[in-house]
Amino acid sequence: MIVMADMANGDGGQARATLPAPASAAGRRGGLGALPPGLKPHLRLFLSVDVVGSTRLKQSHSAWRPAMLSFYRDFDYILCQQYKAACERSNRAMPTPEFWKSNGDELLYTCELRNLDQAHDAIDIWLAALRGYRGAALQADRLEVKSTAWIGVFPAPNSEVFFRRASAASVPRAASDPILMQAELREAWYGGADRGDLTRDFVGPSIDTGFRLTAWASPRRLIISVDLAFLLTSSYTWSKGEVMEPLPLHYSGREALRGVIDDEPYPAIWIPVEGEAPEGGVGRDVGDPEILRSYCEAVIERNYRCITPLFLSEHAAEAFDWLPPYVINRILADFEDEVRRRAAAA
Repeated sequence: MIVMADMANGDGGQARATLPAPASAAGRRGGLGALPPGLKPHLRLFLSVDVVGSTRLKQSHSAWRPAMLSFYRDFDYILCQQYKAACERSNRAMPTPEFWKSNGDELLYTCELRNLDQAHDAIDIWLAALRGYRGAALQADRLEVKSTAWIGVFPAPNSEVFFRRASAASVPRAASDPILMQAELREAWYGGADRGDLTRDFVGPSIDTGFRLTAWASPRRLIISVDLAFLLTSSYTWSKGEVMEPLPLHYSGREALRGVIDDEPYPAIWIPVEGEAPEGGVGRDVGDPEILRSYCEAVIERNYRCITPLFLSEHAAEAFDWLPPYVINRILADFEDEVRRRAAAA
């Protein structure tokens, strides 16, 4: 068994702060049940896949266009196929990967996570897509890709923002200020109506952390955030459904990510895309995820205001169905502000 020095004597060995308990029953998921759908707390998984060396390819290779178009076309198709295959294999409700946006030559996907099983299932589907694309790419001499995964809680401390694709002439008359306009767009998005005229983006500390983590990714390592690693290792402890094969989580020390957790060293945690640990990488044995889980928990507890709360809307365990008071207060304050503005505009 390999235990890294800073895991045994650093973060894992220090006295840990205790996460604050909710100030009242409002901290439980039922206390926020009266909020409109877009303001009810929920956890989202974010998945990034990016072409390696795309800028150099475009600058030095006149025939770059077919290779890049095949990436956009083929990866999305393979992901859809892997999702369908996973649904056919299991009786569990699978999280549906939704295309979020492209960012240069990076494709971004997201899905809502309601319980621990879905966290595990979503990463399984994503890994299968990465391996499927990589296999096809090697056979066809296509582009290498790298990937990152992270999570974030909404609508606080992270936020959704909505836009209309049409011209400004289509803005509803009732939107008398920017906050009410966002509220109306949010209600239209979550109201089940046609979303063809709407688009959604995500902002917040978790999104920033995820994009910082993409710098550590490589074709053979899927980088994951520390809070996602905690969820994945927790799924073996709390799962009541089908027996799940543990994901091969590995740890390779710590390094500062600019602006993340006050520039303190952040753990490098990853899953091998190839199914085996790359040579030269320090890793954890998959047979005992408890050490890594405890280590992640220690990091989260010391940085709970910087790292996303671990809220799962359908999880019965007390460890995952509450939010810290600062998050609850932010959500309720925003909702109360909307109510006041609606009353003033009436």
